[in-house]
Amino acid sequence: MIHIEQPPFAPWLGFCEALLNCDTVAFYDDVQYTQGGWQNRNRIKTPDGPAWLTVAVTHETGQLIKDVRIAPSFDPGTLLRQIRLACARTPHVDEALHVLRPLLEAGHEWLADLNIELITAIATALGSRARLLRTSEMKIAAVGKTERLAQICAAAGERVLWAGSGTRVYLDTDELARHQVSVVWNEFTPRHPQYVQAWPRQGFVPCLSVIDAVCALGWAGTAAMLRTSYDSHRPHAERGTAA
Repeated sequence: MIHIEQPPFAPWLGFCEALLNCDTVAFYDDVQYTQGGWQNRNRIKTPDGPAWLTVAVTHETGQLIKDVRIAPSFDPGTLLRQIRLACARTPHVDEALHVLRPLLEAGHEWLADLNIELITAIATALGSRARLLRTSEMKIAAVGKTERLAQICAAAGERVLWAGSGTRVYLDTDELARHQVSVVWNEFTPRHPQYVQAWPRQGFVPCLSVIDAVCALGWAGTAAMLRTSYDSHRPHAERGTAA
């Protein structure tokens, strides 16, 4: 089974579930960069509510994700201090930063390189065994979205696509079936697992960066939570229903 997604910065738990339960995760890095998306930012919980962790970039209109540079103004120290201050009351903040700090301070020039190397470290810390591939390194000639996905699956040797609910608006499952690719729908947001977050008076805030969960649960605890969520959802997904 394969999951295909543009490489996000410090991804949310839905992406990390794919890291743990798919055989292959393909980073869609040769499509257009979208300003205001998830490629250079994500959120964690703070005393004032959810706040952005942002990697400053320089980019041009129409530029591909793999060609986006990190701006000289980006200061990883400031970002790390932001995490430290926001998560100071969590029991595993040091455990989280032990993995994150070396990658954030490594001096990457390209955003995609930072994101993919950071995700690789996150995958290792969670115990993922998924192959991590870049679509820019595959020989993909198709133009249409569904045809491109079919070719990515073929290049990776996968026949099952683990697809997010947001792709329902354009994903042609009949066309994929003609390419011998079946779809398992990942309806993650409605079943988002809850954990004990910092600043409990705000209530639980879903869809944050995995950083938030790891600071609360540690790497092993976060992986266990995601595996339990997946195990309860997969039978429903295979029958084409949302858990």
